[in-house]
Amino acid sequence: MSDKNEYSGEAALSHVKNLIEIESDADKWETEYRDEKTGEIWILDYPQSERHGGGSPRLRKK
Repeated sequence: MSDKNEYSGEAALSHVKNLIEIESDADKWETEYRDEKTGEIWILDYPQSERHGGGSPRLRKK
């Protein structure tokens, strides 16, 4: 993986493909993932949820 702590847009969606989904909260527009290699927890969210389609996705370490 990478030493980067946050990804956005297409980079976020690409990086999340390498992670295992743990849980999802549709009300918060958040999904929590775990990196099996490092044990790190990542959160995929849509910080501009008021925009059409939730805006650009963001993936960040918890």
